[in-house]
Amino acid sequence: MDNRYNFYNLEASFRNYLLAGNINQKQLTTITIKNYLSDFRHFIGWLVFKFKVSSFAKALEDEKSPKKIIALITPLLVEEYKSYLVENKIPEKTVNRRLSTVRKFCSFCISQGWMKENPAKQVQNFRPESNRPLVENIKAENLLNQFEKDLIKEKINQSIITNYLNDVQEFLST
Repeated sequence: MDNRYNFYNLEASFRNYLLAGNINQKQLTTITIKNYLSDFRHFIGWLVFKFKVSSFAKALEDEKSPKKIIALITPLLVEEYKSYLVENKIPEKTVNRRLSTVRKFCSFCISQGWMKENPAKQVQNFRPESNRPLVENIKAENLLNQFEKDLIKEKINQSIITNYLNDVQEFLST
């Protein structure tokens, strides 16, 4: 007899969670639920494959409940999943939809008491370099120089300019 956790049970529970919605959430359409479940199966398939080829395979084989397996879902793991999708040339919208599914699944896990925080919320959606705003492509140094020139044009006091530049530099470094 197979003692491993049946991920179909987890999928069914996740589906019920999606169907139920909550007070802060509008009812999801049938297509949205279908996409969430499809993306969920993809993520779980990736997760199983990843851990079957690593030293964590034993955790998947021994677990009778999803708690320890779900504990493996960290921001780093979600970043790895995102990288996997991008490296395999999955379209940007699909990558972001799948990340949204992982976030929603983690919210479900929180509602079940299996997680305390949503690790997927720390992972930003994928945006190819060509779609990023121009400001992101400008080096911080050039941006600071331009900001300083603009402040000088506005005839701002030099000590205030220095404070502004220090504040912006601190902000950009975090």
